[in-house]
Order: sequence, then structure tokens, then C-alpha cells
Amino acid sequence: MSKKTLPPVSSEYKKQVTKAILYIILFFLVYLVLITLALILVAAIGYLVFEIIVNFRFNYLVILLSGGLIGMAVFILIFLVKFIFNFQKNDTSAFIEIKRNQEPELFKLIDEVVQEVGTDQPKKLFLSNDVNAFVNYNSPFWSMFFPVRKNLTIGMGLINTTTVSELKAILAHEFGHFSQKSMKVGSYVNQANKMIYDMLYNNKGFADSMESFASTHAIIALFTRLAAWIIEGIQWVLTKFYDFLYLKHMSLSRQMEFNADAIATYVVGADVKTSALLRLDLSESALSNAMNFYLDKNVKADTKNIYQNQTTLLHYFAQENNHEIKNDLPYININEIERYNKSKLQIEDQWASHPTIKQRIEAIKKLNIPSEKVDNRISKNILKHFDKYAEKFTNKLFEYNMLTHTEEFLSEEEFREQYKSIVNEKSFHKIFNSYYDFKNPIFEDIENETSTLDEVKAQDFFSDEKVSLVFEKNALENDAKVLEMIQNGTYKMKTFDYDGAKFTKSQTPKVLKILKQREEQVDQKIKENDDAILKYLLHKASHEQKEKFSELANRFTQTDKDFDEYYNAFQEFVPYINFMSQRLDFETIMRNRNIMVSKEKIFKKKVTELLSSTFAMYMEEEDQEVLREYVDADFIYFENNKYNDSEIQILDKALGKYQETMSKSYFKLKKELLELMVEILE
Repeated sequence: MSKKTLPPVSSEYKKQVTKAILYIILFFLVYLVLITLALILVAAIGYLVFEIIVNFRFNYLVILLSGGLIGMAVFILIFLVKFIFNFQKNDTSAFIEIKRNQEPELFKLIDEVVQEVGTDQPKKLFLSNDVNAFVNYNSPFWSMFFPVRKNLTIGMGLINTTTVSELKAILAHEFGHFSQKSMKVGSYVNQANKMIYDMLYNNKGFADSMESFASTHAIIALFTRLAAWIIEGIQWVLTKFYDFLYLKHMSLSRQMEFNADAIATYVVGADVKTSALLRLDLSESALSNAMNFYLDKNVKADTKNIYQNQTTLLHYFAQENNHEIKNDLPYININEIERYNKSKLQIEDQWASHPTIKQRIEAIKKLNIPSEKVDNRISKNILKHFDKYAEKFTNKLFEYNMLTHTEEFLSEEEFREQYKSIVNEKSFHKIFNSYYDFKNPIFEDIENETSTLDEVKAQDFFSDEKVSLVFEKNALENDAKVLEMIQNGTYKMKTFDYDGAKFTKSQTPKVLKILKQREEQVDQKIKENDDAILKYLLHKASHEQKEKFSELANRFTQTDKDFDEYYNAFQEFVPYINFMSQRLDFETIMRNRNIMVSKEKIFKKKVTELLSSTFAMYMEEEDQEVLREYVDADFIYFENNKYNDSEIQILDKALGKYQETMSKSYFKLKKELLELMVEILE
């Protein structure tokens, strides 16, 4: 099979490459200046040390001064070059390496991709446990100057949920990053960022060495502090570069993704590439939810093959979301993903490394390349030993998550039913069609509702059109927040698109006014629907149901208001405990401790109120006990110059339970109210 004629790089990519090259040159010039100044300083210190030794009698003080000066110079120089020796070998202990003789069909597929894309064979091939595929290598710094063979890693969760042609598309995308010389620029930008990051943030071992050196003598400590001051100055210069260079790297990275997508599309065609891309999130969700099933403390089941569970959930999600099944896999179109995305605001996320799925799909379709000779077999069928790998990774996942095998294995049907039961406990009835997923059933003035009922069906209240209003309201609120951030300068943005038109920052108030008007219209429509729902419920309900509905609705309305009050109390208290995770002197710790203990008294009053509120009606007894233990305790947290770990653990546990029980109780009450509504509606 010959090499494919690959697409030319886009003009936007060339533009970003040109900018990146200029910024890389600028960075390395600044870095060269810093290194030169450091070497001059080292030379000057060396000369000074020589003069001290020559002109002064050799004694203990001379040794200290000379040692301090030399140490200062060495630390500054090491700081500037330590990234070169930061050899980060990729940890492959969680992977399984496979050879050509073990999986000849998979290697044959890789051979095809390598030949068609025009790149080098991977040095090694690994399998991982996830829904992913990537190419990486060790020695990132030296790879800028010397050719380094790359390793390929393919996730079992990906192989399990793609066709052979879709897997080929994903591999072509990964190898596409390295198939053209211009793509090498991305590696240089990435490495420049790593260099700065290393000098700014990866300094724990370096700082410990300086601290150890400084502890030898007060004079040594003085020179070490001087070195630290100079290093802080260098870091200040590099900080100015880091965000700027990182943003340029992200801009280039997004264009690299478009280019790699184009290469993959030339190999397999647009339909195959888009189908693979659109299913990835669902595949990831299926695998993570399968694992979360076994992490549920109420589940005592076991599995030998988590990927069979992934397949089961993939089909379950497809059924729940009405996705079409093709080749025994869900087929997802972009409209289904965008179904409730009602935002009309479009801004480029400068910090994103990837374009949005929608942007990528649009770019792929523009290429208009048909998919030919498509292999629709599930990718796992080309692996001879897939089930063996699946069992190994299942054991690894259980071990990593500290789960033990109970040998209580479920059939896939049993797994599906148990999973479905758990989901039903944590979600609302289907009749609501997600209407209350992001909205609360707040009904006011129930006792005074006396209007007559129009002819209407219960399903009309929760139609896609009505649900869409709720999602639009959320989108309008979120868009307004973003626009306010653009207006006040928090979000650095000169222009943005709204509803297909381009606006400048100065026009933000105009757009906010448009949003406000539309939000008022949507609010009115939602209110009309909610009033109709209340009218219908009261008309359909029996006397007993009306009384219970009124009680639960009023209880939930009050609890909804109380939730914010309790949550704000938590938010106000938590910052006062942050000092416990910082390295501080004893005096500062005691000062912060005293402030925290005084604020804690106010917070404990709120915890006491919570335990006697409506929330407590829905709390587990053991959770209430955790909170009571905390409220009744009189902790001081720090004494005899050390923290009391057991007291801090009780505090941490109580804070976690406070949030958890509030959310759980709120959900249980909301679900109880909605279940009663279902009973009336049906």
C-alpha cells in the first residue's frame, strides 16, 4: 500500500507556525541572555573567591565566605540548566506491551497507517486500560535535536468500542502529528513551555537542597538567600513569558489537531473519521460508569471483564438516548450532541489545546472525502488475546481502586438491571424528559390556586420544546456571566460572536441588553408552563394527594432557600482552615489557629441548625453522628508546636459530610416531591 497524498497544511496553521517560531527565537534569546549573565556572575564570584583566598589569611571565616559565594553561583547556574537533566521516563507499569507475533493483525493495521501517513514505525506498542490512543517518547529535551523513536499506546476501551476503520482513523490522527516536518515546531514550543514550567514550578528538590545548604551556617544562609533573591528575579522574567508562550502553544495546538484530523480523513474518509470522533465521549462514559458501579459501597458484585460491562452500558446509553445502532455500535450525529446546547455566544477558548468537537466535525466534512473499503468489524476482533488482556486490566483497575474480587459474578443482563436500578435511584422519572434536571419544582401560592383547567395532556408540559426553554435559560445566564467578564476585563477578549454576528468588547452592553430581553421572554414562558403544571396537578390529585403535595412543595421551597444559607456558611468558614496546609512558623500558625477557632464557633451553630432542620429528615443516622461528634468536640488543633492529626481528621470528615449530606438530603426531598407528581400525573 503506497503513501497517501496528504493534505497541505492550512494557511492558518502556517500563520501560527510563523508566530510560534518568532516567539521561540525570542524566548531562547532571553534565555541565552540569562545564561550569559549567570556565567558572568559565576566568573565574577570565582574571581572574588580567588582574591579572598589570596589576600586573606586562610581561616574558618574565609572558608565560609568562599563556600557561600560558590554555593550562590552554583545554585543560580543549576537553576537555569536543571531542566536538561530532568529525564522523565514514561511509567509503563500500568500498560501491557505486546509484540508483533502476539497480535499480527493489529500490527498489520499499524503498518498500513505508518505507510499511508508516511511516518516511522513505533518503537514499542502498549495497551492501556482507557478510551484513548497516544504517541509519546522519553527525553523530551534531547528529542528536539536528535531523532527519537516514539511509543504507541492504544486503550482497550477504545479497541472495544470502535470499528477497525475507526481505529485506523484514530491511529492516523496520532501519527499525523509527526508526519510533516512543519509539525516539529509544535515540539519546540512545547519544550520551551516545559523548560519555563520546570524553572517556575518544579523546584521542590532544588529548594530542599538550598534549604539544607543554608542550614549549615548563618553566613551560608545569607548567600543562599541572595541566590534565592536572584532566582526569584529570573522567575519573574520567565513568568511574563510563560502565559504568553503557553497561549501561543495552545493556538498552534488547535491548528495541529485540525491538521491531524485532515490527515486521518485522507486515510479513511470523512464518515469514518466523524463516527469515531463522535462516539468517544459515550465510550468513555460507558467505561467510567462501569467502574463506578463496582465502586458503589452498596454493590457486592464482581467482574472478570470490565470491557463487557462497557459494551453493555454503551448499548444501554444508546437506547436511553435514542441513538441509532450501526455495526453493533451506537451511531451518534452532531445534532444529538448539540441538542440542548442553546448558547449563541461563540468565543475562542485561548487556553484550550483542542478545538471543540463541533469545529472539528465541520472541518472534516468540508474536506468532502468519501469513506471507501470500510472495515466494520469491531476492533477487538483483530486481537487474538483481547479477553486475556481484558481480564488483566480488570484486575489492575480493581487493584488501583483498592477493590477486592468477591467472586459474585453477574451476567450482563443482571449487571444492566442492577446498574439501571442504581441510576433510577439517582435520577428523576422519564416522564419529565430532563425538565427538572437543571430546574427545581418551585410552586408558590398553592393554596390560592383556583383557576380552571384547559384541555391538555401531561406530556405537553415536558415536551422537547418546553425542556428546551429550561436549557435556553441556563445558556442565557451562562452567556451573560461570560459577557460580564469580558466587559470588566476579567476575560481578555477583543471580539466575540453572538447569534452569528461579530461584536467588539465595547458593544458588550448592547449584547447583554439583548440577552436580558430574551431571558425575560423565556422566564415568562417557563412561568406559564409551571403555572399550567400546578393547575393540572391540583385538578388531577385526590384530597390526600393535594395535602401531601402542598406539604412537600412548601417544604422543598423553604429547603431551597435554606440550602444557600447553609452552603454560604460553609464557604465562609473553609478559607480559615487553609493555613493548615501551608508551611508557616509557629507564631503565624497560632495566630491563624485562634482566628479559625473563633470563626468555627459561628460555623458550628449552623451545623447544629442543620441537624434540626428539614435536611436532617433525609440524613443517614451515621452521617448525623459524624456531625454531632464534631459539634460537641472542643478542639484546639495545634499544641506543643505540632498539629493534632486526629482532630484535623475529624474536622475534615465533618466538612465532607456537611456538603455531602446537604446535597443528598436536597436531592431526596426533590425526588420525593417529583415522585408524588408522577403518581398524580399518571
